[in-house]
Parts: sequence; C-alpha cells; structure tokens
Amino acid sequence: MMEEEHEEGGGGEGGGMMRWLITYADLITLLLAFFIVLYAMNRTEQIKFSLVAQALAQNFDSNSIVGSSPGPSIVTGNSGTHAQRAQKQQLQSLSHLQTKLQTAIDKAGLGNEVAVTSNERGVEVSLDATTLFKPGSAELSPAAMALMGSIGRVLATVPNDIEVVGYTDSTPIHTSRYPSNWQLSAMRAANVVYQLSRVPKIGPQRLSLAGFGQYHPVASNSTAAGRAKNRRVNILVLRQDVAQVAIGQGP
Repeated sequence: MMEEEHEEGGGGEGGGMMRWLITYADLITLLLAFFIVLYAMNRTEQIKFSLVAQALAQNFDSNSIVGSSPGPSIVTGNSGTHAQRAQKQQLQSLSHLQTKLQTAIDKAGLGNEVAVTSNERGVEVSLDATTLFKPGSAELSPAAMALMGSIGRVLATVPNDIEVVGYTDSTPIHTSRYPSNWQLSAMRAANVVYQLSRVPKIGPQRLSLAGFGQYHPVASNSTAAGRAKNRRVNILVLRQDVAQVAIGQGP
C-alpha cells in the first residue's frame, strides 16, 4: 500500500513538470508565430514598395526610384541629369544677365559708380548712393530714375526674384523724416523698388527690400572715401533656389 501511494505521489510531480514544459512550448510557439507574421508584413511592404517604384520609374522614364542619382530628386535616372542641366542653364542665364547689365551701365557712363558682380546668391548691382540721391535724402534724381529704367529693362528679361538693399555710412541723421539711418536706408531701397516695379514685365511679387543702415560697411567709416563706399544701394538678382528659401517656398 505504501508503494502504491509513493508511486502516485511521484506521478503527481512528473505531471506538474510536464505542464510547465507545455506552457513554455506554447510561449515559444507564439513568439515564433509573431516573428513570422512580422517578417511576412515586412516582405509585403517591400513588394508594394517595389511595385510603386516600378510604376514611378515608368512614369518618369527612369530606371529606378532608388539608385545613384546625382540630383536631389527622389526619382533617379534622368532626374539628376535634368537638375544639373537646369542649374547649368540658370548659371548661363545669370552670366548673360551680368554681361547685359554691365553693358547698360557702361552705356550710361557709370562704370566707376556702379559695380556688377556675381556671388553665391546671384548677380549683384551695387550703386553709389551719391549717384542716386542727394545727401540725407531718399528721393531719386531724374538721372537716377532714367538709370533705373535702363537697369529694369535688363532685369525684365529674366524671371528671377530681385532684392534691393539700402546702406548708409556711420554719419548720424536726426531729421523729422529720417530719425535714423535705418529709415534712410530702407526708404532709399523702397524708392528703388518702386521705380523698378514700374518697368513692364517686372511683377511686384518679384521684388523685396531691406535697409541695414550703417551696420554692414564694406570700408572704414574713418575716411571720406570709405564712407562714400558704404553709402550704397545693392540690387541683387537672386538665383532661383536662393529665392525659394528666402520667401519660404524651399526647404
């Protein structure tokens, strides 16, 4: 009788261990099934992505959607080439514009008072303020208006945005109309913008202005020659990518 009870007790311990193993095996099986489902979902997404890529590649006449595109476009193949070609054309257009502006300046006999240069933002026309305004004034002279017309007709040949910035020297100004050099530089830029806006084919949406007063000098204000260089109005024809960022349309 004692042996039968002992055997029954041993059988009970074995049954408890078997139940633990069954629970553990069920857990492992569930985990395996879970990872299989994850893998299947990932595989499905890859297939969908491949199908979308093929469709886009066909629509854009490209080889693939992911590859070795030299351009910033998401669609590769010819897209990078198109972007490079567009950039090259824009640089050529700005270079041609610079030449035409310089010709107009030379024709007006202002080669010493007006400088035409190019930088990373575009083509810049820097005008000596004494050529445009009387001291302490923001009113354009008749000769300055004629000059703005000549420059404007050249600017009208390109679609780029135009930024006009006014600067002064460090000489203080305290008049009822211009309490500081901020107002004077901004009003000078505003009058140039207004004059350019009157040129046909220069839409007002292309124009913007700023006034920096005496705070961005290009020469020392300790000499008369330096102060003359600092009194200026710059007209900048912006590269298209720079203009998009400036007005909030780009990244």
